[in-house]
Amino acid sequence: MSKHALIGGGTGFIGRNLAQHLTHKGYDVTVISRMPGEKRITWHEIEKNGIPNSVTSVVNATGQNVLDPSRRWTPGFQQNVWNSRINSSKTLAQALKAAPQVTSFVNLCGVSHYPPSESKVYNEKDKVEGFDYMSKLCLAWEQAAQSGGEEDCKR
Repeated sequence: MSKHALIGGGTGFIGRNLAQHLTHKGYDVTVISRMPGEKRITWHEIEKNGIPNSVTSVVNATGQNVLDPSRRWTPGFQQNVWNSRINSSKTLAQALKAAPQVTSFVNLCGVSHYPPSESKVYNEKDKVEGFDYMSKLCLAWEQAAQSGGEEDCKR
C-alpha cells in the first residue's frame, strides 16, 4: 500500500511545510480545505463521504491563527478560534471511525495546557485543567479528536 497523507490545515504555516516534507519522503499528500482544488478535498466532502480509501495517515493542523496581528481578540474572534479547532477535530475523529486503513492520526494541539511557571517543567503526567480560555480550548480540542463527540469542557 502506498503512503497517502491527508492534512487538515495544509495551507497554513505548519501544514504547508509538513506537506512539503511528506512529499519529499514519498507520500502522496491531499489537503483538506474550505475550497476545492488539485490535491484538495473539502471539509464538506469529508463529512459526506468520509476519508478516501487510499489515505493511510491523517494530520489535523487546522485552526485560526491566534497570533494574527490584524485581528482583535474579540468574543467573535475567540469563537472562530474555538470552532476552527473543535469542529475540524470532531469531523476527522468521526470520519476515522469508518476508515480502518488509516494507521496514524495526529491532531496538533496547543501548549497552553499548563499554567505559566518560571521554574516548573511540565510533562505528560502533570495534571491538566482548564484555568483560562486557551487551556480550556486545548482540553476540548484533545477531547474532540479522541471521541468526535461533544466536549465536556465549557468556555
